[in-house]
Formats: sequence, C-alpha cells, structure tokens
Amino acid sequence: MIAVARTAAIAAAANALSLGFAAWVFDRFDIRFGWFVAAVVLFTVLTVVLRGVVVGTVNRFARGYTIVGGLVLTLLVLAIVDLVVPSDGFEIEGWGTWIGVTLIVWAAGVAFGEVDNQAPAPRRH
Repeated sequence: MIAVARTAAIAAAANALSLGFAAWVFDRFDIRFGWFVAAVVLFTVLTVVLRGVVVGTVNRFARGYTIVGGLVLTLLVLAIVDLVVPSDGFEIEGWGTWIGVTLIVWAAGVAFGEVDNQAPAPRRH
C-alpha cells in the first residue's frame, strides 16, 4: 500500500508541475486554481490506472510503441480532463497548444516513470 501511495504522490507532483508549466508557457492553455487541483487529481488517477493497462499490454522491448503509446495516452487523458472539467477552469485551445501541452506533460510522465521505477532500498533489520 505504501508503494501505491508513493506512486500516486510522485505522479500528482509530476502532473501538477507539468500542467502548471504548460499553462505558464502556452497562452491558450488556461487553468484556474480550484479546477487545477481537480484536473491534477483526475489526470493522475487516469494516468496511473491507464499506464498500468498500457504497460501490461505492450511488449516492454518495443520502445517505439511505448513512446507513441505514451503520447497517445497523454493526449487522450488531457482530452478527457478537458471534457470533464468546465471550460472556465481548464481549457486548451488550438492544435499547437494541444501538441505542446501533450509533449510537456508526456515528458514529465516519462521522468515520473524513471523515478517511480527505481528499485526500493533494501530494508534494514
């Protein structure tokens, strides 16, 4: 259970930072604070759950598929969040913004995956 909480906390931090950074970089990506929290929670839950599904179905040795799959998954989850969260709280407008936000959030997800997949330290008795 501690591993799940750790994964969720790291994912939420990575998602909050990447979404916040993307909103700072792109004028056509608008997030309001209260909805930012809701978007981060929703995005985190969806990516943690769907990441497990994708990783379980794609051969780990097919690196190209995991990269494309990760980009598509990120875009899909952003689209779901954009549909669920009201537009006055979370709005991505324009193809360039969608592509840029997807790349930033995906890159943070890759970094999160590297941190989250580190071997745990051995227990001391």
